[in-house]
Amino acid sequence: MINIKNKKFWFTTVAVLAAPAVLNFTIFQFSTPWTYGDGDEWLSFWGSYSGGLISAYVAYFIANSQIRKQAKIDEIKQKHARYISQLPALVRFQMELQRYIKDIKGVEEERNFYMSPTYYNEKIDKDEDEETKEALIKVGAYCKTYEIKTFNPDLFNIVEKIEDLNLQTQLISCFQFYEDFCSTIVMNIEALEEQKNKVDNEIQFYAEGLDIYYLTTETKRMEIEINRLRSNKISVWETFDDEKMLARFENVLLKVKEEIENVNRAKNAPLQI
Repeated sequence: MINIKNKKFWFTTVAVLAAPAVLNFTIFQFSTPWTYGDGDEWLSFWGSYSGGLISAYVAYFIANSQIRKQAKIDEIKQKHARYISQLPALVRFQMELQRYIKDIKGVEEERNFYMSPTYYNEKIDKDEDEETKEALIKVGAYCKTYEIKTFNPDLFNIVEKIEDLNLQTQLISCFQFYEDFCSTIVMNIEALEEQKNKVDNEIQFYAEGLDIYYLTTETKRMEIEINRLRSNKISVWETFDDEKMLARFENVLLKVKEEIENVNRAKNAPLQI
C-alpha cells in the first residue's frame, strides 16, 4: 500500500518526474557519441514515457485505495459478525447467573437462620462472653452442610466468545468463586465427625488389640480432613461476605442483560460501512 507520509515515496516520485529534465540538461544540451535522435524525437519519447508512467502510477494508486477500502469493509463485517455471534453465549450466561443468584440467596438465607437466636439460643453456653459467642455462632453456621446445584465447567469454554474483555473477566471471576463456593459448602463435616467418633470408640474397645495402629492412623487422617474442610468452609463464607459476592453476581447479570440488548440492536440495525 502507498504511504504518502513515507519519505521513500516522495523521493521516488520526485526522482521519476525529474528524470526527463535532468537528461535534457545533460545529454540533450551536449553532443555526445551515445546520443541518438534529435530533440524532437527525444521530446516525443519522454512525453510518452512520462505519460505512461503517470498513468501507471495513478492506476496503482487507485487500485491500492480500493484494496484498503475493501479491507476496511471486510474488517467491519468480521467485527460485526463476531459481535453478533456472542448472543447465544450471553443468553446462556444470563440463565446460569440467574440460577446461581437464586441458589446463593437460598443458602444465604439458610445460613442466616443458623446464626439467628431461634437456632443457636440453646446450643451455646450462656456464660460465654459476647465476642466468643459471636465467633462460635459464625463458625457453627459456616460449617453446616448446604444443598446447592453444582457449577457447570462448560461455561469456561464459551467465555472467550464475549467481545467485552472487562465483562469476560468479571464472568470468569464469578464462575471461579461459585465453583469453589458450591463444592465447599456441600461437604458434610458432621458425617465425618460421626465417623471419627465411631473409630475413637473402636480404639477404646480394642485397647491393645492388633488393629489399634490402623484405627489410630485413620482417626488422625479424619481429624486432618475435618480441620481442612472446616477451614475451607470458613474461608469461602468470609470471602462471600467480605467481597459482597452476591452483589457482584447481580451486577454482572445486569451487565450481561445490557450487552444482550446492545447485540440485539446491532443485529437488527443496518450495518454502517
